Amino acid sequence: MSTLMSTLARRCTLRRPIATTRRSLMTLPSFSLEGKTCVVTGAARGLGKEFLTAFALSGARGACIDLSLDGGKKSIKHINEHISCQPSTASYKPELRAYACDVTSEAQVQDTWGAIVKDFGQVDVVVTAAGIVDNVEGEHYAFDRWQKMFDINVNGSFLFAREAGRYWIEEKKKGNVILVSSMSAHICVRPQKQAAYNASKAAVSLMGKSLATEWATKGIRVNSLCPGYMKTDLIVDLLAKEGTHIEENWVKDIPMGRLAHPSELQGTIVWMASDASSYLTGSDIIVDGGYTCW
Repeated sequence: MSTLMSTLARRCTLRRPIATTRRSLMTLPSFSLEGKTCVVTGAARGLGKEFLTAFALSGARGACIDLSLDGGKKSIKHINEHISCQPSTASYKPELRAYACDVTSEAQVQDTWGAIVKDFGQVDVVVTAAGIVDNVEGEHYAFDRWQKMFDINVNGSFLFAREAGRYWIEEKKKGNVILVSSMSAHICVRPQKQAAYNASKAAVSLMGKSLATEWATKGIRVNSLCPGYMKTDLIVDLLAKEGTHIEENWVKDIPMGRLAHPSELQGTIVWMASDASSYLTGSDIIVDGGYTCW
């Protein structure tokens, strides 16, 4: 019996300790992003910054893309400070790089993509979080603002998705595109007047489904994340300026009775970016506290 127990003990002994600083032993390994490079547009603030933080905490390397290089660098600095303040990740410093890019410029997107591939050697995940919103009645909406809305929200998403798709197809590699859409792609929120924004996000969601069908056989997954009301810095500033009655009106239509904190999307975006969602493509993942259920 003692010989048997000794043999079993040797077989159960790990050859090397498993690092637990970033991932609990009870976490499904396929949720880890270690070894992956994730590109996030609009990552200097808002949800884009939240996504890049989540990827860094999950072990990924990351490219922070924004109009301003300084803004991207400040975002990375803040992310590193956030990670270093947590006991479980205090000694961990992720590899994050900032890039300045106007997502509406085909030439800039192509140049930025080339620089990212050169710097990191590979790209595994692309998240298009750069976007804008307007609340203006349709009859008063200037056409140049309409064009800008579609340039950033739709064209910017397409240009980065296209570069990623070309790269993975040419390199014969698997890839993952996550387009940031909105619950507004599925429902008209109230009381805001935002026909342009709603139309742009509906276009993003259907673009995701279309690219998913085109690229699925090539090992490339394309999905859209559709957030509901998030208490981003932009929304906090809006409420401070316009009054809390706006939030009260929104909350009435949310079954969960509150706005979400941006960090509540971290789990969803990591799942979508990881191998844990390997059979997910062509889907709109709606995270809205139940708003679109009504």
